Amino acid sequence: MMNQDVTLPLARLACPAGTEPDAAHVEAFKRAMGLMAGAVTVITAGHNGAARGLTATAVCSVSIAPPTLLICVNKFGEAHDAIAGSGHFCVNILSEADRPVADRFAGREGLAGAEKFSGARWISLASGSPALEDALVNIDCKVAEMVEAFTHTVFFGTVLDVRLGETRPPLVHFDRAYRSIA
Repeated sequence: MMNQDVTLPLARLACPAGTEPDAAHVEAFKRAMGLMAGAVTVITAGHNGAARGLTATAVCSVSIAPPTLLICVNKFGEAHDAIAGSGHFCVNILSEADRPVADRFAGREGLAGAEKFSGARWISLASGSPALEDALVNIDCKVAEMVEAFTHTVFFGTVLDVRLGETRPPLVHFDRAYRSIA
C-alpha cells in the first residue's frame, strides 16, 4: 500500500526552463543529487610530467562494445587540463580503506597538484596515468570524445586496460557523506 503522507518538495521547486535557478533550486538539486548513492573514485591523469587528480562520483559506464565510460570534470578544476592535454585518464574505484585518499583529492586537506598523491602508493599505467596501487579497480582510458556541458566537460573514455584489486567493501557517497557497504 502506498503511503498517502508522502510530500514531494522538489515538485514545488520546479525551475522554469530558460531561467536561472535561485538558491532554493540549487539547494534542492544538491540535496537530490546527494541522495543518489555513488561509488567514490579518484580520477587521475599525467601530463607534461605532472600528475593531477580529483575525487568524483560522476562516472558512468556507456558501452560494452567498445568498453567505454564517461566522467564529468569541472572545467576550472586542476585535473581538467591534464585529462584534456594527455588524452588519457584512470578511474580508481576506492574501498572504504581509501577514505583518506578520497579526502585528499576532494581538497579537504588543502593540498594541490602533485601533493595530493602523497601518502599512498601509486603506479604508472601504460597510458601514463597514475593508478592507486591498492584501489579496488583501476580503469585506464583513452579520451575518445569531449563534450562541453555548462561548467563541466564530459569525457568519454575507451577502456585500454582494467586492473582488478582485492575485493573489499567499496567507499560510497550518499547524503553528502562517505558510507561503507559492509
